[in-house]
Amino acid sequence: MNIKYKAEELESALEQAMEYCTTCGEPPVDFVLHKFTDISQDTMERYVKWAEEMEKGDRETDPEVVRGAEAIKKWWEFKTFWWVSLGVRNEKLQTMAIFNLKQPCNGGYSDKPVGAVGNIEVVIKADGVGDKAFG
Repeated sequence: MNIKYKAEELESALEQAMEYCTTCGEPPVDFVLHKFTDISQDTMERYVKWAEEMEKGDRETDPEVVRGAEAIKKWWEFKTFWWVSLGVRNEKLQTMAIFNLKQPCNGGYSDKPVGAVGNIEVVIKADGVGDKAFG
């Protein structure tokens, strides 16, 4: 498995990116991430996928990948926190914050309830309607 960063380097780079966003008020977007690392969203997703496969026993465990995946998950949680905080701090920016939270790279949140998928049975009872209802 070819990983670009040692876990410690990745943790440090992501911590610096979070500090930069917090201090400068910059949104945690891919551009900011690239200022501190040379990895893409796809690469981060691959790290996390590998770590999950390792956890399931489908792949040989590599502590560097597992630790790097934890740093990436922390970055993702920070992104969610940042957008939620923006909406809470500034009413005028709530729509933008919600829009950004709905993007897959920021968590892919949905404001629609997710219900059970399957057949629905509707029963209509006509008792007490009278004899002219269906006459």
